Amino acid sequence: MSTTKLGTRPAPTPTPSTGKNDAPWLIVTLREVTVKIRDKSFIISTLITLALIVGSVVFSGIMADKTTTSTIAFAENSSTAALVTSANQLALDDEKNIELIANPVADEDAGLQLLRDKEADLVLTPTPEGFSITGLSEVPANIQTLFADAAETQALDSNAIKLGVTLEDLTAGSTVTQVLLEGSQERNSMAMVMGFIFSFLFYMSAMIFGMPIANSVVEEKQNRVVEILATAIPIRQLLAGKILGNLILAMGQLCLFVGIGLLALNMMPTEIPFISVVFATAGWFLAFFLAGFLILAAVWAALGAMASRTEDLQQSTGPVIMVLVAVLFTGIYAKGTLLVVASYVPVISSVAMPIRLLSTDVPLWEPIASLGVAIAAAWVMVLIGERIYRRAIMQTGGALSWRKALKLED
Repeated sequence: MSTTKLGTRPAPTPTPSTGKNDAPWLIVTLREVTVKIRDKSFIISTLITLALIVGSVVFSGIMADKTTTSTIAFAENSSTAALVTSANQLALDDEKNIELIANPVADEDAGLQLLRDKEADLVLTPTPEGFSITGLSEVPANIQTLFADAAETQALDSNAIKLGVTLEDLTAGSTVTQVLLEGSQERNSMAMVMGFIFSFLFYMSAMIFGMPIANSVVEEKQNRVVEILATAIPIRQLLAGKILGNLILAMGQLCLFVGIGLLALNMMPTEIPFISVVFATAGWFLAFFLAGFLILAAVWAALGAMASRTEDLQQSTGPVIMVLVAVLFTGIYAKGTLLVVASYVPVISSVAMPIRLLSTDVPLWEPIASLGVAIAAAWVMVLIGERIYRRAIMQTGGALSWRKALKLED
């Protein structure tokens, strides 16, 4: 018969694990996400960027449909009046949004006075060589070109009559037709604009969400907070949580920017050329960004672990910044063979391959192969970054080089 002493309690029965601490990396990930999305500066900058994206799309659409009107003052003269009429017809035939309003005056001085009083935009005057255009402070290049083309056509027509031939006889054999083996002029222009947007978004997202990984790692190391964390969370899972948290934030913000931008383009009243190509390429861009960001995140985590102070990052992150600048310049300037080669270089391919897909028809195997190379590089870099982070995070006494960090023992 068992007895229980007064004032004592039986030993507590062990409770089964609830699973809350089975995934420490998830706790770190959620912390990275929740802290960032509660940051007022992050929310405000995101909203401002969204407003800029929508505003730029709407502004571009408005400007594309806007017709430029210009009042042309000229002395009553049959050739001058005919030139204004011819220029208007030429603008209409070439689908240029330019309208010239004729304003006949008594003489050139009267036209110049209207120009000074800002009641006319330009003054058109005949000269022995042809015509002159006078503006108050400038002559718009598009209107000057329009008048030049109209004057050339008018002069050819007049000279053809004097020679007893037709204008078609004079201009026979002078037609130059543009032929592109790859893409089209409109598609190339669209690819150039979208290439800049993709490269800028990649650069911005990589800096906003990548650099904080290195900063937080070195701050935890410098303040000895990581030593406390290491007693509760495995180092490997601490790193995984940091990378995944910032990856979720970067992908979420990027998907928001791209999605809102595409929605604004799709809702434009005018039809956007090659809009289907832009939609398809946006998906490839997000996939390539995922692989490229993983590479950079692993590098930044390793750099943070190898540094002993925040000041050390200013020197060690220089090559990473240069890679991001190379991505930006690739999106703006790379063409031809250089663009093809860059589309297979990890990180840079995040922008280079989408630009190729935008500008011309690329066989499906090429983006798949390029993405495979980027994913493989990301996997290798994550393994190397995890190894350096795990071994160097507890090291103090000075910044480490890549060679020394890789030689450290567990």
